[in-house]
Amino acid sequence: MSNLGKRRGFTLTELLIAMGVGLIVLGSAVSLFSRAVSLSFLVTERAEMQQNGRAALDMMAKDISLAGAGIPSGGVQLPDGAGATGSKFACDMSQCYVTNNQFPLANNFFGVIPNPGIGLSVQTTSGALGPNTDVVTVAYTDSTFPLNQYVVALNSAGTVATFTLPSPAPNPLPTNWPPTPVNDPAQGLKTGDLVLLTNNVGSAIGEVTNVAAAGPAVNISFTDLDPLNINQSAAAAGNIKAIVPGSGTVANRVLLISYYIDVPPGPDGIRYTADDGPPRLMRQVNGQPPVPVAENVSGLQASYDIFNDVSGVATANLKDAGMSLGDSPNQIRKVNLVVSTRSPLKGVVGFQTLDLATAVSARDMSFKDRYQ
Repeated sequence: MSNLGKRRGFTLTELLIAMGVGLIVLGSAVSLFSRAVSLSFLVTERAEMQQNGRAALDMMAKDISLAGAGIPSGGVQLPDGAGATGSKFACDMSQCYVTNNQFPLANNFFGVIPNPGIGLSVQTTSGALGPNTDVVTVAYTDSTFPLNQYVVALNSAGTVATFTLPSPAPNPLPTNWPPTPVNDPAQGLKTGDLVLLTNNVGSAIGEVTNVAAAGPAVNISFTDLDPLNINQSAAAAGNIKAIVPGSGTVANRVLLISYYIDVPPGPDGIRYTADDGPPRLMRQVNGQPPVPVAENVSGLQASYDIFNDVSGVATANLKDAGMSLGDSPNQIRKVNLVVSTRSPLKGVVGFQTLDLATAVSARDMSFKDRYQ
């Protein structure tokens, strides 16, 4: 009997207790592992959100810091007077990408153009549409392309500019002479580019509609019905024709850059439905097609700090830079940006969100030559 007792196994009660303890231990381990995986995924998503937000702010900061460089103080008058209609920004040959996108204050071209609330709204976690986003538009001359080293001749209608190399060549020769050809396929002028023309009469801006070689010269056309509606040869003032009588015309390529939020519609072609793509920050230059610069950017808000040189009064955080109060965008000294990003995937309680903010000084709009 004693040998049989020694060979006896576990009782049912012992087995149930052991299984219960084992399940508790296993469940705790699974729970800890699940939480660790969820936390790791959460950290990865937040890191990606920060990366997208920083990429968006860095790109905008570089352009805003150059705003107004090479643009005449006070801006440039676009077509005005009899026969003129409003010029636009954020358009290419196919369409315009934001609404209410006309130049402000009687069609004036400034280094920074405030555009509060004219962008798209983005769906929030609850599915409702959030506030309309802002559009940030800046302009400056392209110092990397030596267009100003060419001799420029305008036809009488102001619709064609002929570019030739100076003869004899300048003495001393500029660095990297001869300059990049005007019609260079990679760096030269192309359809949709903007050109600032300045002479002893004044300044005018035209949108390139055609580039054609004519022997050693290059003819750049500025015909009407361009995507940005800038050329307008029949306008009474503010077009290229208005400066044709002048002499010593100098040309510079201008970069007019708009940042805005896009929500790409899905296969059904309808925005704000379940198959939409993620919201993204777009960068659109002159009359060229826009390109995305950061994914999952769901918000863009901007405000402006201005300084009135006459009264000596500074005002901060104005959504429209004080234009509704009679102030000019030429008084902008700093641009304050807030970019909202969201997680790529929607969780149980919705998307994660993250806001990043920065302030950028428009240093070229602050410079005043007090010795002239």
